Amino acid sequence: MSDKKPHEEIIKRVCKEILLSNGLFQKGTSRIYLDDNGYFFTHIEFQPSSWGRGSYLNIGLCFLWKNRDYFAFDYSPFIAARAKNFVEYQNDTQFEEAMREYAQFALEQALDFRKLRNIKYAKRYFRKVCRKIKKHLETLDMIERLDTEEVLAAIKKTRSFWHSKPSMKNMPYDSFFDEQINNSGLM
Repeated sequence: MSDKKPHEEIIKRVCKEILLSNGLFQKGTSRIYLDDNGYFFTHIEFQPSSWGRGSYLNIGLCFLWKNRDYFAFDYSPFIAARAKNFVEYQNDTQFEEAMREYAQFALEQALDFRKLRNIKYAKRYFRKVCRKIKKHLETLDMIERLDTEEVLAAIKKTRSFWHSKPSMKNMPYDSFFDEQINNSGLM
């Protein structure tokens, strides 16, 4: 491992083993890992800190009906998407053990969020969330309208944008949402 940033190497190796092997993909060479669920990404970030070598773990959903050129945590069951606090690198063994725990936790969350691919389940889920915290009413409204031409067009446009980015070359193609891309011969 590199003497300069062994913590970076550990994160990448552990995430390759745990996240990438389970269908998630990495955004370029960043610490961002995504699970493509058609109309949303599960967004997993091993967030660095400016004051030390190590990582936080942030997890949430990034909805693709929002036309933007960056990733955001549109919904997270965690406060400010912070799923796990900062772990500082002290040595390879200590940090690898912590990152394995973080990556395994992130995978469990991603697998749980995959249930939201089912629109009926997603509607029930967000109705329950909205009743509890009344914060995600816009999300529920968009999920209720997911089958409308306007929302589908926005999702397809955003997916097309992300497919065009070199850092997203590992983003899978979705047989429903990427139909226009598949038909254009770009795949």
